[in-house]
Amino acid sequence: MIRVIVVSLVLLFLLTHSFAQNKLNVVVSFYPIYDFTKNIGGEKINIITLIPFGVEPHDWEPTPKDISKILNADLFIYNGAGLEPWAERLLKDAKNKNLITIDMYKSISAKGDDPHIWLDPVLVKSQLRVIRDALIKLDPKNRLYYEVNYKSYLKKVETLDKEIKDTLSRCKKRVFVTSHNAFSRFASRYGLIQIPVTGISPEAEPNPRDLVEVTKIIKENKIGYIFTEPLISPKLAESISRETGVKILLLDPIEGLSKDDVKAGKDYLSKMRENLGNLKLALGYE
Repeated sequence: MIRVIVVSLVLLFLLTHSFAQNKLNVVVSFYPIYDFTKNIGGEKINIITLIPFGVEPHDWEPTPKDISKILNADLFIYNGAGLEPWAERLLKDAKNKNLITIDMYKSISAKGDDPHIWLDPVLVKSQLRVIRDALIKLDPKNRLYYEVNYKSYLKKVETLDKEIKDTLSRCKKRVFVTSHNAFSRFASRYGLIQIPVTGISPEAEPNPRDLVEVTKIIKENKIGYIFTEPLISPKLAESISRETGVKILLLDPIEGLSKDDVKAGKDYLSKMRENLGNLKLALGYE
């Protein structure tokens, strides 16, 4: 009897292991792409995100173990536009000819030098199509599964887009101040004006002239809030707050979830709605 149980357990393990191996192995660079891909790929894929949740992606570098994960995957998706400078260097030396790689920025034909394409829901819809098409190409027998998941998540993103438009159209102010230039695409999409204290990299240091100009804009536009981010130091926002009397709010570029976010079951959609709530407060929702 014991022998039968042992044999059964071994067979079950082998069967489960075989099923896991039959799934597509997908590696993505960071959280937003992970969330989009997981929603479309569902149970048909094994997915790994390289940059850990809660880690700022701009300066992250892969370990040899991370590189091995990429080179042994079926599909590798990264954002591009300089967000992961290590990716292009790595792929030049890749020896896995069967590995499909997607530079998302190039794939959706984005323009400009702002890599934060996931903060524009309209561009997210294009990203979802790219992911769907890649999964179907690799796994055509599950085409219907990916199509159904794609359409379901697409509707959620479309709902988010409409909610943002409707909400921001009722705000009295159009100008907001951020510590890091992450929201220019978002602002352009919804008719807002972002005033960033620093550039694309959150690690950049503002020069004194920039600080004087931002202080002037805050006073002229009677701005009551400055936005900072969860994954960077709040010192810059705190300094401007002391100088001008503005309050500090979070505007999350959603480059990675915190441990508390993960525990609370938050995702891209819920984090975008948290951002919208803080923008309502800062911009004077009527």
